Amino acid sequence: MRLVLVGVVLVLAGCARAPSMAPQQAEGKTVCDTYLIQSMCVQDLVGDGIVDLIYFTDTQEIFMYQSGTRDSAAEVMPLHRCAVPLDEGMQATTNRILNREDLSLAEELSITLELIANYMAARPTIDACNARFEDNTDEGDLSPGPFSEFEEDWGDA
Repeated sequence: MRLVLVGVVLVLAGCARAPSMAPQQAEGKTVCDTYLIQSMCVQDLVGDGIVDLIYFTDTQEIFMYQSGTRDSAAEVMPLHRCAVPLDEGMQATTNRILNREDLSLAEELSITLELIANYMAARPTIDACNARFEDNTDEGDLSPGPFSEFEEDWGDA
């Protein structure tokens, strides 16, 4: 049984991807790992212990940013076309990732479950945004329609 567990761990470790880019140098902290099948990084730009942005390492695009910091996040790297502000739950969860070296295995699993729950809650909105871009690609029109890319236009969806 132990041999099987060791084998599973080795296979999973072999599937892990290293980030494809070096994160921007900042006063704060950057933590990268593979969550929910995607390789991503959380970044605290100023060292205050609060995640300012989350980006995909493969596309080097921000997909979530701290509420109210859209413009400053966009100065660091490009925003994904469907980037959204972090809601309170996701903000709290990602802030915990910054102190990953102090986390127990149970806490890391808790974070992963919270990320899955937050992702599932946000997925319909993100899928709808991506679908609008995909539908418009055939016509050469990349305007997002009723979707607003500006944080102040977002409701409590």
